[in-house]
Amino acid sequence: MQHEPPAKIEIAHSKDEHENSAKGFSGFISRHRLAWLICIVILGVGADQVSKRWAQQNLAEPYKITEEIEINGAMAEVEKEVYYPTRVVTVVPNFFNLIYKENPAAAFSLTSSIPTSVRRPFLIGVSILATIFFLIWYVRMKQDDGLLLASFSLILAGAVGNLADRLRLGYVIDFLDIHAGPIGYGHLHWPTFNVADTLIVLGAIGVIIRTLWPYKRS
Repeated sequence: MQHEPPAKIEIAHSKDEHENSAKGFSGFISRHRLAWLICIVILGVGADQVSKRWAQQNLAEPYKITEEIEINGAMAEVEKEVYYPTRVVTVVPNFFNLIYKENPAAAFSLTSSIPTSVRRPFLIGVSILATIFFLIWYVRMKQDDGLLLASFSLILAGAVGNLADRLRLGYVIDFLDIHAGPIGYGHLHWPTFNVADTLIVLGAIGVIIRTLWPYKRS
């Protein structure tokens, strides 16, 4: 009876171990990482943009205003459409509301003191660089870590969602409002946010979890 050389047995054994470790959630996402990323980004950005359009149409009213801007060194008046919040929808009494807000600055109103002419291109540039950074990191990952791949996908979807707002509108639409009413501090509101922000936070939580508890193949 002939036996396989030890080297071949070792290679076959290693292959079986790799196939077993690639099963389950992590293995599925790792094998289909590109399709997974595309699906999450499309679904995430779609949900974000649809919800923002709903908020703008149902929680605010458009108004025409006249604004003076400088064109070729001369001041000129232009007509501009702006939205003002007109309605608050209570989802969970004393805790969760829907209210329309526009945020031309970064999260938590950071960079709000920077002039608009500088702030907008700066935030767009940062958003584009962050998106490229996470995309490269995602593509170059060698580990079949489903949690980390899913987390990067969520962060990318959220970043693209808010970037679309900045490119299209010059500001980000926020409409999710929660406050500390259940513990007796109804005047304390968390900064209004949106679906894209939620995706970024969920992805960041996943990255933190994986940083504290590194992935190990079973």
